[in-house]
Amino acid sequence: MLKNFILAPNICSIKFSCVSNFFRLSYKMSNFYEGSLAVKDNELNLDLTLLGGQSFRWLKSLNCKGEAEWHGVAFNAFWMLRQNQERLFYKVYPNPLDSGIRDKKYYEQLLKRYLRLDFDLLKYVNQWRKAHQHFDKIAIHLKAVRVLNQDPLENIISFICSQNNNIKRISTMVQWLCNKYGEKIGHFQGRDEFSFPTITSLLESENQLESSLRTAKFGYRAKFIAQSVQKINEYGGLEWFEKLRTLPYSEARQELVQLPGIGYKVADCICLMSLNHMDSVPVDTHIFKIAQRIYLPALVNVKSVTPKIYDQIAEHFRKVYGEYAGWAQAIVFCSELQQFQLKHNLDDSNVVSQKKSRERCHAP
Repeated sequence: MLKNFILAPNICSIKFSCVSNFFRLSYKMSNFYEGSLAVKDNELNLDLTLLGGQSFRWLKSLNCKGEAEWHGVAFNAFWMLRQNQERLFYKVYPNPLDSGIRDKKYYEQLLKRYLRLDFDLLKYVNQWRKAHQHFDKIAIHLKAVRVLNQDPLENIISFICSQNNNIKRISTMVQWLCNKYGEKIGHFQGRDEFSFPTITSLLESENQLESSLRTAKFGYRAKFIAQSVQKINEYGGLEWFEKLRTLPYSEARQELVQLPGIGYKVADCICLMSLNHMDSVPVDTHIFKIAQRIYLPALVNVKSVTPKIYDQIAEHFRKVYGEYAGWAQAIVFCSELQQFQLKHNLDDSNVVSQKKSRERCHAP
């Protein structure tokens, strides 16, 4: 070995360099941070928040101890979450290809931001209960719904996928998009996990993007996604998103509807869930029916949600619930979904069997 090293130092140097790079990569791939936050379960319901149709990248399973866990990808990292009555526990695996220098504190702050843990939910729930008797009735069971603070690009594309669709299929479409155009973070819970694509990665496939999406059965949404990616880039990309955060809600909403496939309802979802416009009130079929039944009974004979009716309902919610009316609406919305009215009910399509969980208890 010494002889080879003396006669061929360059070759040996290359070998050592390769080995060194391999170990660095292996270390980075297995690197993770874990910790816990003081969050009571009456301030955060992970089922309602992560599986209720805001994001489409989360699954629920049972770990080897029979405890519920939620795992998914957000902000370029894979997360595993669980909670008890007093604390939220997390384990986060960063994207190994992320060139930024991140530490545990960074990811802890990122999780707080994602779940908006700086928002005093109980304080506002009490205010909303006083504002309307309907809210007082439903809040006992649903007051722990939190509005996520998501990446705008992911939010926009996910909600284009949501048109005339269900959560299971939307999740499948978003997962396909990430597998195709995102970066691999690692292998977790029996499958590879990828980051959400960036504008740059989608533009690199600009000429084939729409056809690829159509082949993957995105249907008419393929055209909307491809064209919206182009428009977002033309408007300034990330800088445009920052601009939308600083604009008044009505102006941000108006800019969003310039994107192909984005109507006022989807624009309101984006304003609420990724641009910090908490007075944005999305009005879908559920909210329309609730408004007819409870908030605006004069609309009982109205057959469809016209732009005028849409604005009337949204404005009424703002009048009743104030500057955070969008959050109040999210709680009202969840109250209407039967899947969340049965306490401790696990969605069969999302739950991994306890036996399989035991088998991979010690795997990332």
